[in-house]
Amino acid sequence: MTESRLPVPVLNAPLPEQPPAASRPSTREGTSPVVLLAAGGVAVAHLGLVAAGGITRLVATTHATIARSPLLWKKEPTPAEHAPLPYQFVTRSFLWLAQMAQRLSRTLPAPPEHGIFRSALNGVVGHTLAELDSPLAQGMSLRDEFGEPLDVAAWARSGRRGLVLFVHGLCLSEREWQNHEHEGFVRELREFGHGVAWLRYNTGHAIADNGTALSDLLETLPAGEQPLTLIGHSMGGLVIRSASYHAEIRGAGWVKRLQHAVYLGSPHHGATMEKIGHAANRLLALTPYTKSFMSLGNIRSRGIRDLREGRIVPEHKANPYRLVNHARHLLIAGHMGRDRQGHFMGDGLVQVRSALGQHVEAHRALHAKDVTRVEFESLGHMSLLKDERVYSTLLEWMKP
Repeated sequence: MTESRLPVPVLNAPLPEQPPAASRPSTREGTSPVVLLAAGGVAVAHLGLVAAGGITRLVATTHATIARSPLLWKKEPTPAEHAPLPYQFVTRSFLWLAQMAQRLSRTLPAPPEHGIFRSALNGVVGHTLAELDSPLAQGMSLRDEFGEPLDVAAWARSGRRGLVLFVHGLCLSEREWQNHEHEGFVRELREFGHGVAWLRYNTGHAIADNGTALSDLLETLPAGEQPLTLIGHSMGGLVIRSASYHAEIRGAGWVKRLQHAVYLGSPHHGATMEKIGHAANRLLALTPYTKSFMSLGNIRSRGIRDLREGRIVPEHKANPYRLVNHARHLLIAGHMGRDRQGHFMGDGLVQVRSALGQHVEAHRALHAKDVTRVEFESLGHMSLLKDERVYSTLLEWMKP
């Protein structure tokens, strides 16, 4: 160990005007598994039909552009409305069927909230799911280690000495925290008198929106003296920073209880893969023949796009780098190299300097009164969740 220092549909295809959303029946114990399976199937079919309509529109745009043969330096593709009529018919048919599927889904119970597919789907197109009012869209909630809903008041009552909240990363849920090493750490926390909870949220939403929602959730904590510890992995660390920033700006009371904030492999200055993806997508804008394909790259969620710069506030605001000054902060980075020189890709997804909040421009480095930075070798991004060195460091650092 070394110390340092989609209503908006997929692909922007037009969707027929929707009727006002009716209240959807909730999932209850005793509901037939066949009915729940059908509810999930209808929800997936709705999303697939919207996507099919959007893809048909993309093909129509490409056809119309090629038919008109614009010059390479004319950047705009020909609108899909100039394509042959069969394209218009197929597009509108898909979207009409999508509307019917959505109406049917409102008569069925909400599909089960758990599952790897659901978490991944929300990470990739979560903001679109919310805009489509899809029952597949996840909300924000507290969970226990078994994935069951946890009441904020019950969480507060379970911790006489403090409260700890784990915040997962992109396309994940509370499920990925559960492993032998993490469970041992949680036992230690509970033996010391801490109440423990895990956050589940839609990682496809903008990080600023999730930060605001987390701040609002924490503001519902009953009055008490227990100090608060927030531990975030990857995007989760950015959500914690966003929530803290929002709370300080709005004068929320919960932030005064924040004692420890931990960021495990969080891309404070951006994630390498999203930077590469963004650059590749921009290359498609060079000609009118390829520009329409940018819509495929733009399917990726707002949460993913925020990872490019580590953005924790809306785009019209300057990204802040000051941490809550009265709290202690621990930034942990891993790299896949086997020596102190590290690896140029960091942990495979986040470079070391980004995870440690360091920057060549001093004002863009994360700063507060008490900041500890720790780097581990031979450690990948997902392994941060189950590495014994990480949890040993956490226990030592959190000691009074």
